[in-house]
Amino acid sequence: MDAKKKDTRLSIRIDPELKKAGQEIANDMGLDLTTAVTMFITKMVKTHELPFTPTSLPIETLRALKESEHPEKTRKYYKNTKDMWHDLDA
Repeated sequence: MDAKKKDTRLSIRIDPELKKAGQEIANDMGLDLTTAVTMFITKMVKTHELPFTPTSLPIETLRALKESEHPEKTRKYYKNTKDMWHDLDA
């Protein structure tokens, strides 16, 4: 990239709710949305690929797959089967 950096404006159309949700997540990470988008594009330029794998799986399935990578954080243990069934409301 050029040593004399000049800023340019990027204008995109996006659902307002999606933008708001993205801003909240970026803020939780200590970033603003502009910085997050800049990081995305920087990674894409460096690697010549998207910084994520596009998928058509439902979000619930993706979350379950992610949880399965760290079962120690999501696994619940019971002292006996009675407690388990009670927790399952069965």
